[in-house]
Amino acid sequence: MVLSCSDSRVPIELLFDVGFGDLFVIRNAGNACTEGSLASIEYGLEALNISLLVVLGHQGCGAVAAACADHVSLSPSLSQLVLHIRQGLVKGAVPLDPDLAVRRHPVLTAQQLIGSSQLVQDRVNSGALVIEPACYTFDHGKIEWMGSTSTA
Repeated sequence: MVLSCSDSRVPIELLFDVGFGDLFVIRNAGNACTEGSLASIEYGLEALNISLLVVLGHQGCGAVAAACADHVSLSPSLSQLVLHIRQGLVKGAVPLDPDLAVRRHPVLTAQQLIGSSQLVQDRVNSGALVIEPACYTFDHGKIEWMGSTSTA
């Protein structure tokens, strides 16, 4: 299972060298831990018994860049999503650098998934689910692995 950004420059099946239908993919702007993405993940765990979840961010993510910016004019729904992302990334009043933030955000999202769902937490704690945060870089065409997330 892969939670990824909705950015079409991140072709999940091509990156993992699999066919269409081989992965359970959830996408939203900024690969964020939202109610909808969490519900989809829980479905994958319950109905499909998935044991690996990759939280995949990417270089140049617009949602993460907006979360790092001081002032951005966005629609109300997008503002809410960006605020959610910003809460994990911003230290006090000083925003993080967007290049650092795209690497940190998948790790934070993985931690939020564990902290937001008893099902996810139980599966991780029992070893039935491994969550791997990662970041895809366009410059190198590679996935940078951030290390497994094991507890909330």
